[in-house]
Amino acid sequence: MRILRLSDSMADEVWTLFYNSVHTLCRGEYTPEQLDAWAPADTDPHAWIEPMLDTYAIVAVEGEAIVGFGNIYPGRGYVDRLYVSPSVAGHGIGRTILTTLESQAECVLSVHASDTAKGFFLHSGYMTVRENIVERRGVVLRNWLMEKP
Repeated sequence: MRILRLSDSMADEVWTLFYNSVHTLCRGEYTPEQLDAWAPADTDPHAWIEPMLDTYAIVAVEGEAIVGFGNIYPGRGYVDRLYVSPSVAGHGIGRTILTTLESQAECVLSVHASDTAKGFFLHSGYMTVRENIVERRGVVLRNWLMEKP
């Protein structure tokens, strides 16, 4: 597996991975309406990826395929996104991405973890701070503010 910096040329593949990850891995904890609000099919991949390009953003590549991605705001220690392809979930790709992201910050790390990802972050040394409620496209979703010293 190789870790590369995210670029705009990867937008379509990264968006597809994100969409499939949310709609496959999270369907046990969220309703179809919530999944559609979180990862709507009508999203422009290039507009969606643009904010990540101003952060430390990486992709994990196996062969020629992107199998995961994530980004962090190093100065704030905020892990913004971390997703893996459903086909490799549970194979250590997420842990490798997270470790790489964490190495860029020298402060308390934080993340808003979904119900699905909460256990992953707990096993990675994060502690639950509080429940967080967000609204996307008029739909309410729950996630968890978590921190790691």
